[in-house]
Amino acid sequence: MIVKKIIMKKNIVLAIFLIFLYSIINIILLLHHEPWFDEAQAWLISRDLDIVSIFKQMAYEGTPALWHMLLVPFAKTGLPYTSEFILHLTIAVAAVTVFVLYAPFSKVTKVLFIFSYYMVYEYSIIARSYGLSILFLFSIAALYTKRFENPLWYGFLIFLLFNTNVHSFFVACSLTILFVWELYRNNVQGDRGKIAVLVMFAGGLLCFLQLLSPSDNINYGIVQEFNPYVPFAAIAHAFFPFHTATFMPSNLRIVFIVIAFFVFFVIIFSLIRKPAALFILLLSIVGLSYVFAFKYPGAVRHHGLILIIFLFTIWISKYYDDSQQKLFDIASNVNLQKLSIVIINVCLALSLLYALKIQYLEYEYPFSGAKEMADFIIRNHLEHHIIVAHRSGTGALLPFLPGKTFWYAGIENYGTFIVYNKKHLAGRDISNEEVIPRIQKAFPDKSHLLLLLTGPLDFSESHGFKLLYKVDKNIFGYGPEKFYLYKPID
Repeated sequence: MIVKKIIMKKNIVLAIFLIFLYSIINIILLLHHEPWFDEAQAWLISRDLDIVSIFKQMAYEGTPALWHMLLVPFAKTGLPYTSEFILHLTIAVAAVTVFVLYAPFSKVTKVLFIFSYYMVYEYSIIARSYGLSILFLFSIAALYTKRFENPLWYGFLIFLLFNTNVHSFFVACSLTILFVWELYRNNVQGDRGKIAVLVMFAGGLLCFLQLLSPSDNINYGIVQEFNPYVPFAAIAHAFFPFHTATFMPSNLRIVFIVIAFFVFFVIIFSLIRKPAALFILLLSIVGLSYVFAFKYPGAVRHHGLILIIFLFTIWISKYYDDSQQKLFDIASNVNLQKLSIVIINVCLALSLLYALKIQYLEYEYPFSGAKEMADFIIRNHLEHHIIVAHRSGTGALLPFLPGKTFWYAGIENYGTFIVYNKKHLAGRDISNEEVIPRIQKAFPDKSHLLLLLTGPLDFSESHGFKLLYKVDKNIFGYGPEKFYLYKPID
């Protein structure tokens, strides 16, 4: 008993140390993070729309509104833009806390995971809704053995999971279906379980209604485009987030895809005797593959959720006894379970090394040029000028310019956030040179006008503009987001 208490005390001390170290690393990184357009888009929607309009806007965003609803109190009360990132980091720390305290993995796996690329950067520094998915999944896993004792809490967590993003919708669906089946199979009595099911279905319905696309939506229909190769790249991204980085030779990318699929099948076969966990894993992966192949190919932040789902299913699989139904004759199933964790640890170790590289870049270089350009505008008292902007990335400046709207040349109208409709699509890809006649038509008097672009205006002086300021050096983030500010020639 004394030895057990000593071990528990050491485990708690280690957990507190890991959570503290994780928090300090991310606070330092956050102080050096320059927000980009996607982070600004969520803030602007939450700040500039009423609640009903936010929910209507979600059809164009392709995501339910939970993240935006959490931002509303901060954005609408005039709190600084940084509050979005403090909130997001708090969610990431909470997810890591649940994982470190409750996940049935070794200390090595826990350390490698929380300091790997996804958890120490992508889902902690880049403020999106995916951190919420991880927090709710880990909370569901921590509650899993008591889901029938506390069905309302369990149902509420799945309700929330449904409404984080479309990628989590499929995981929530699989958990709902499994819960209903287990209620029936185990003949669980009582009304609380039935109420929990209704709560889950309400969450799924709410998500579905928000994602019903109007006919002018860019993403209208059940199939937007067909990218059959993306699910394969997504699985490789899940285990090797660096496999499409610019420093990776193309032949090595193929190698990493092959290795990732080996890991994928090892994990699947390790769960053969855990059909409940395997059901959740396969249905979730099928749902994500549909999104990636037919709706939106996504990026590393979306693909990383595959890794989270793998860890989640391995976690809850430990709460199930082995099935006596042998789908395949695998005598060494226990060894496969151990092998899958060993391989995941190797992948996480490589991901940790990649995280160190990205953290260095975040610390040394700007992720986006938006803040620097906004600072230039404020410093030179230019915020009261009419700013004609072209391309959606320019909206990344607006959270730094409270009360300011841009005149977007693509839609020939004022606005802050982008509405991804066909009007936006029609004007999105016009060239910088094609912007000039639109300016001349809308603004005959250009004396108090500026032109903001995400790429240089060729032969600008022949178009009547001269470069005032540019931010295009050492930007390492998505895109990357570079900006060019022009003023009319007197």
